[in-house]
Amino acid sequence: MRIVSFLKVALLAGAVALPSVASAKAMKLPPGACAFGKKGVIAAGMMCSYNCDPKTNMCAQQGCWNGTLTPVLSCFKPFCLNACG
Repeated sequence: MRIVSFLKVALLAGAVALPSVASAKAMKLPPGACAFGKKGVIAAGMMCSYNCDPKTNMCAQQGCWNGTLTPVLSCFKPFCLNACG
């Protein structure tokens, strides 16, 4: 009886661990790319806008250089780059 309980626990643990392993493999970034949020990827050398304020129409911008997100100058909404992620 204890073997059956052990097998059930082992199968449950394996079923829970499998999706997390699959998502870690799916999130493999290209060389030099940056991750933004949970699912956003920014290519190396690209810039994007984020954290836009509807009251002022200003957005913060960032660039991806050498795998690191670096803040750059803010922009006015009509002239901003595409949104990150």
